[in-house]
Amino acid sequence: MIYLIGTSHIAKESLDKVDHSISGIKPDLVAVELDLARLKGLQQNKKGKMKLPIIQKIIMLLLQKMQETLSKETGILPGQEMLDAVRHAKNADSRVALIDQRIDITINKLMRAMGLKEKFKLISYMIFGLLGIGASKVVPVKAGKSVDLNKIPEDEFIDMAMGYMEASFPSIYKVLVADRNWFMAHNLMKLSADFENIVAVVGAGHVKGMRKLLENDGISVQVL
Repeated sequence: MIYLIGTSHIAKESLDKVDHSISGIKPDLVAVELDLARLKGLQQNKKGKMKLPIIQKIIMLLLQKMQETLSKETGILPGQEMLDAVRHAKNADSRVALIDQRIDITINKLMRAMGLKEKFKLISYMIFGLLGIGASKVVPVKAGKSVDLNKIPEDEFIDMAMGYMEASFPSIYKVLVADRNWFMAHNLMKLSADFENIVAVVGAGHVKGMRKLLENDGISVQVL
């Protein structure tokens, strides 16, 4: 059985869900949406440095700034739930597996896939986002409802966000979501041959796609 935990990387609810799930299930293996470089970066609280052309560098800096701005509102270090998953795995005597694609490969794929127009469009959206302009147009929120950054977004909101990304930024969606869904699901398929119970901690936007891939391969999946 594979238990999928969908998280928001800056939400306190993610920390609680990871803690309760791993301590309650005590799985044979805990799999996390990390590669070795990102795990070390989180453990040392350091940002990875890559040599990139100017436009790509601007995109990466804006992404980091957006993440930092949001994390200040919750007080949660981005990716803290992944670090907690590794720590709770050790407490539960569970093995740990890093199932995500190497970050440098992902970034290089993303920059090659995006055209100039898509890069400038992304930069403009991120700048507007940092300024608090046009957020409601990006992912519509129902009247009377607001997004609580301390909680994992509801499935309806995640579906809208993924749909918007796929329609507006198809290259980004393919590289960051679809391709990594396949990569992580494929790793879990291989690991399921050796481990009976696996808890997999991944971003909430990956859960639906990964569940479909795993179940199509005949693997039992439960979303927590």
